[in-house]
Amino acid sequence: MTKRLARHLPFLAWSALAFTVLFWRLGAASFWDPDEAHYAQTSRELITTGNWLTPYYNDQPFFDKPILFHWLQALPMAVLGSTETAARLVPAIAALAIVGFTWWLGAALVSSEVGFVAALLLTVNPALVALARYAILDTVFTMFLFGGLAMLTVAMLRDRPRLQWIGYPFLGLATFTKGPIALALCACALLLLMLLSRDMRHRLVALRWAPGLAVIVVLSAPWFVYMSYRYKSTFLDAYFLDENLKLFTGARFANGPPWWFYLQVVATALLPWTAMLVGRLYDDVSGIVRGRRLDTFEIALWLWPASVIGLFSTSSFKLDHYVFPAAPALCLLCARAWHDVRHGESIHTRGARLGARLVGIVLVVAGVVLSFVMVERLDLPEAALFVPLAILACGVADAVGWFWVRPPSEMPWIAVAAMTAIYVGALVWVVPAFEEQKVVHDLARWVVAAAEPEDRVGAYRLNRWSATFRFYVNRHVTFLEREDTTPAFIEEPGRVYCIMRGTDVARLEARGAHLQIVQARSGMSVTSGMALWREKSAPTRFVVVTHAEPRHKRGRG
Repeated sequence: MTKRLARHLPFLAWSALAFTVLFWRLGAASFWDPDEAHYAQTSRELITTGNWLTPYYNDQPFFDKPILFHWLQALPMAVLGSTETAARLVPAIAALAIVGFTWWLGAALVSSEVGFVAALLLTVNPALVALARYAILDTVFTMFLFGGLAMLTVAMLRDRPRLQWIGYPFLGLATFTKGPIALALCACALLLLMLLSRDMRHRLVALRWAPGLAVIVVLSAPWFVYMSYRYKSTFLDAYFLDENLKLFTGARFANGPPWWFYLQVVATALLPWTAMLVGRLYDDVSGIVRGRRLDTFEIALWLWPASVIGLFSTSSFKLDHYVFPAAPALCLLCARAWHDVRHGESIHTRGARLGARLVGIVLVVAGVVLSFVMVERLDLPEAALFVPLAILACGVADAVGWFWVRPPSEMPWIAVAAMTAIYVGALVWVVPAFEEQKVVHDLARWVVAAAEPEDRVGAYRLNRWSATFRFYVNRHVTFLEREDTTPAFIEEPGRVYCIMRGTDVARLEARGAHLQIVQARSGMSVTSGMALWREKSAPTRFVVVTHAEPRHKRGRG
């Protein structure tokens, strides 16, 4: 092997890894419930209606999110067709860009080694991999938000002021992607930096904030102004009040997660390197206690995830992927810990060193537990045992390596290989197992083949699968929720096809509806790991019904 090839081998390995976990079999799964199909359908309606200013869902204006993500998602859908691959392509590309920004930021402010390790850890981060393959806006939002902050950070800490003029437009596009929450997150982080870092206060003042804010407003505000003018109080109430203020402050859903919910999410999403991050925190805190000053970049890396986690923890409505923008900074902290364990003084890296040693042990435990679960509980092919055995082997190799290789290897390839085995196994065996039990899209395609253009299509209490049915049936759907009014819809003149759960048929017939089941499939009612158990609960029966003549009329004939 030539020296030139050896020098480029890590980059070639990362490229193969990134393609595998982010793009390979990107469209293999049908849309998951419920958000993917909702976003994809809204983007498709931009194309079909030709209205690229107002987002529509099911032929009605849709005010949930700004339109930028739908513009971006609609472009590959217009070229490649309304497929799962096309709908997921932009999130996957955005995920790759996030890795690139993380790599660049680490290399620019620390070293090329730290940048590459951070990129490597982020590439196999469970949250990044999941959201890259999920057709919603979070990777695009994080790409613009973290990319903009990365530009501003390098502009300040490396005296490269021109980069701020890339950072401000990125923050404007982040606001145009998800709304005012982008500015709230930035304001929270900057305020903490000004309070806790004297060096950062001087550097922040040196930036051109007034024209920068003007750039952000010019890029993000026009669409909001247009929608407010076009739809007036309807848009203001639906978007700003209902989807932002009330969602953040109100108790819309009972039994919401506790305030520490996102700490659990972050701890899980960083596995198997969670202990190394905790060790890094211990090292930094103990160093401050002993009088050692943290560098400004280290402070910024801690305050950014603290801002993200802290702000969303105060919200009454919590979803696990909301704190995804913290992931790049957390991976950079882990990468710095890894670098310092290899090159730093042992007195300053005790916590990180212990955390790094625990990576292999975590993998061993995960491999043993997963092996037991797969043998005893999961309904997967025997070949899927490759995954826990690979995790176990990597864990043993990593744990033993800490006793024989000092310092540790330059890159954490062993743990990365274990994570890669998990994703490959998920794509080869787990996703097909789920697909066998996702039946609503098959029933939608049956309706497409059976229904004439003039026929009516309805969905009764499909809940999380409503958007999936709407996307795959590719026509207007009347969403029905009330048991007392649904029979009237079914009894209207003309043929109707209505999808519902089999248990609802008798209830509607008791209300006077005359129903005939014309198609049925049994599958899972909600996406859950329980669907993979060998001994699982009885599947839900989904049926397509049409109007049937009353029995006394059929008897007369």
